Amino acid sequence: MKTSFHKGCWDETELTHAYTHRFPYTNQFIQREDCIENPPNPAMADGFDYLSVMTRKPYPLGTRITTQCSFTGMAAPLLIFSEDLELCEDGAYRYGNYFEVVLYKHGINVWRLWRAEDGTVTWHKRLGVELPVSEEEIHTLSVTLSEAYMDIELDGMKLSLRAEDLFPSFYLGITGCEGPCRFYG
Repeated sequence: MKTSFHKGCWDETELTHAYTHRFPYTNQFIQREDCIENPPNPAMADGFDYLSVMTRKPYPLGTRITTQCSFTGMAAPLLIFSEDLELCEDGAYRYGNYFEVVLYKHGINVWRLWRAEDGTVTWHKRLGVELPVSEEEIHTLSVTLSEAYMDIELDGMKLSLRAEDLFPSFYLGITGCEGPCRFYG
C-alpha cells in the first residue's frame, strides 16, 4: 500500500484517524496542499495534538513502513506499530499496546507502550540515538519489523534494535505530536 497525503490523494477507506488511550482528544489532521499536519490543541501541555492515521488492517512481520515528514521546533513525527485498533463507544479508533519510532531534532527514540487493565498507558524508552536532524526539511524515515528486530533507516543512515516482544501482526501508522509535524507520504 502506498499513500500520498497531498490534497485529494488519500481517504479513510484504507486508513483512519486513530488515537492513543493516553489522551481523550479526537481531533483530526489539517489537510494542506502537499501534506497533512497535526493542529494546535491548547489543552495539551505542549500545545499540539497527539494524533495518528493508521491502517485499518494489520500487517505481518517483514512489513516495511516509510514516511516522508518534516517538523518544527520540538515537534516529533513518528511511526507507530500497534497490536490492536479498538473502535470505542464514541466512534473513535484507539490503541494502547504499541511501539513508537520517534524522529526529532536531536535524533531518534524508540518507545514501547503498554495499556494496563485499569486503562492507564505506561512506557519505556528502548533506544535513544543522538544526531542532528534539521527542522523544516523533509526527511525519509523507514522501519522494517522482522521476527526480533526493528531495522530503522533515516535519510540513508541505518540502525537495528533487537525487540523480542514484537507482535506477530500490527497496525501501521504515522503520528504527530509535541509541535507541528507534516506528513507528505
